[in-house]
Amino acid sequence: MRILVAAVSLLLLSQELPPPFPRAGTTLMLENERVRVWNIAWLKQAYPQHRHPYDMTGVYYATGDRIIISPEGERRASHTEAWNITFQRTGLTHAEEGASDDPLRSVFIEMKQASGGSVAGSGEVPFPTSGATQRLDNDRVTVWELTPAAAASSVGHRHLREAVVVWFDAAGAPQARYVERGAVDGSDAPPAATRAFVFEIK
Repeated sequence: MRILVAAVSLLLLSQELPPPFPRAGTTLMLENERVRVWNIAWLKQAYPQHRHPYDMTGVYYATGDRIIISPEGERRASHTEAWNITFQRTGLTHAEEGASDDPLRSVFIEMKQASGGSVAGSGEVPFPTSGATQRLDNDRVTVWELTPAAAASSVGHRHLREAVVVWFDAAGAPQARYVERGAVDGSDAPPAATRAFVFEIK
């Protein structure tokens, strides 16, 4: 029986699987040749097996539950708290089911291309400035959480790497914008933002 399950799993993996998004509960927030940003809710339903075609990072903004199903059919319950930061490598393959009445919600950023590198500073203060807390750092992305004052600061600073800024308004709704490497910002998010994150792509 185990041999049969393994054979079926290998067959499934060898077939072309769909990407995870779009699907029910997702909204495309932003897309260009470099990134694709999704607002995601894990509705209380089953989602088909899929393969993630890009490295991906993001932040969860509503606590919730889901079931993650491996290609071999193993089911694992997962509980995720709001404001957890995530990162996943290209090629991750699984299926999912939303499992809570109030769905788990996140903003996910698909990094569609290899790193564009960084630029040298040219007088302006480089990002990050004071009020930024590093939440994640690896070979692909550095994630900073900004205090509201830092997000809305009018002090000019230069982004040495391309980035996606994700912030949340007073109603808790996410917003996103793309920042080109070398761009100079006075503020990264509006003054009314309640939380803000900068995803620097490497």
